[in-house]
Amino acid sequence: ANTKPVTLYSRDFHLTGCNRFTEEFFQVNGMRMEFEDQIPEDKYLAHRAMTESRMGKRSTTPSVFDALDSPTSEKRPDTSMSFEGSTRRDMREKFLKYANKVLRFYAQWDDRGSMFGQKLDYVLNYYLQDDKIEVLEVKKTNSGRDPFPKLVKKQRIPRTFRGVPSVGSKESDFEDEYINEHDLVVGNVVEIFGREMNLYDCDEFTREYYKQQHDYDQPASTLQPDPLVEFPSMPLPPYNGFGSEHDSLASYFNLIPKPRKYDATKQATLDAIIFRWKAKLDMDRMTAPNPDDHKRRFVISYFMGDGSISIYEPPIQNSGFMGGKFLERQRVIRHKSGQGFGDWMSETDLLVDLPGTVWINNYPFVLLETDKFTLRYVNKGRIDSLVSIDAIHEKLRTKGRGLAKEILSVFRMLDDDSTGKVSLDDLVNMMRKFNFDLDEDELIALMARWDIHKDGYVDYQDFVASIFQQ
Repeated sequence: ANTKPVTLYSRDFHLTGCNRFTEEFFQVNGMRMEFEDQIPEDKYLAHRAMTESRMGKRSTTPSVFDALDSPTSEKRPDTSMSFEGSTRRDMREKFLKYANKVLRFYAQWDDRGSMFGQKLDYVLNYYLQDDKIEVLEVKKTNSGRDPFPKLVKKQRIPRTFRGVPSVGSKESDFEDEYINEHDLVVGNVVEIFGREMNLYDCDEFTREYYKQQHDYDQPASTLQPDPLVEFPSMPLPPYNGFGSEHDSLASYFNLIPKPRKYDATKQATLDAIIFRWKAKLDMDRMTAPNPDDHKRRFVISYFMGDGSISIYEPPIQNSGFMGGKFLERQRVIRHKSGQGFGDWMSETDLLVDLPGTVWINNYPFVLLETDKFTLRYVNKGRIDSLVSIDAIHEKLRTKGRGLAKEILSVFRMLDDDSTGKVSLDDLVNMMRKFNFDLDEDELIALMARWDIHKDGYVDYQDFVASIFQQ
């Protein structure tokens, strides 16, 4: 039909067809549609087709499956699967169907055959939407390697790398040479730019994809554990006698010795906890005792903050010994330890039944007594295990002999209401007034004994009759 062209902005447009909606719209409204039978020739497309025909190129892109089905094509190594697919690589359909879907394989590259080579792990991601591959290096803790995120960025990878393509070549010219999903099988070896990588496993999505799309079950993981290699360890050198053992080992581990590192949190929490003992030398166990050593006395301190021990010798006049620091504060190795350095003495080695013998730097010490703080720690704070109420009564009876009437009169002065009872504070003040020299633990034990009704009051008449009038 001879139709007139439509002129828009001085340009003539020839109508050659329309879509179904437009056609139905015109039919419903009783309007006729006329189109040109002869479509004008596109001179650009004609010139391009003539140019490609002279260069001998095909007009359509070859498919990777054509190469698989062709009897003259070379078989791919290490691939035992047979796949069925379309006859051309439709990128738009793949994008709509497989956008953001990735096949993940786990691979290893064993380069230990070369000098300084290693066995490295990688993750190979195959993007289904565009058949591109990226290779990521698996970072391991303390591997000694700098973290390098990507070995190969996302791109198409040839099965055999033969160098950079020539200028002007297209990706479609080498379609059959790129790695695709058919080449990725657990147990196969793929070449990534000259590196032969063994695919030893894949994730669950990849297994499901091959099962649904190709009816193929990927093999189980083929990863073999590396044989255990026992590297020889160099023994620690013996203590050279200079400084502490930490100072001696600092020059062994580092060319420039570094100071010892401390646990600041532990020190802040436990540094105030110090156990102390009064001790003397065990003359029977010393190898070469001095006859005058039996006069010497020592104060042994154990610091919970860092597990160190110090020994101080109080000076004794006319003993022939200067006194002072017998052992600088330091950590001490257990006596006759088979391990040596690192087998340090702890509080359990010193918290023994008194009197007891402990060895510190080959010196036998007899622990004679300890302070109240250490006793509280050992006895979990129980007052009855620290002091004896009978001993307290005997101490009061000895120092208050003949003072019963005076003590009773003081109690009556404090009893304003004549109830026969006084408060615990009045009892403590009375003990201090008469200088009975009771320490904190003894006062607590005395109040716990005479506060019978647990109401904070003491029957002073029974108290005086039981202790001072016997």
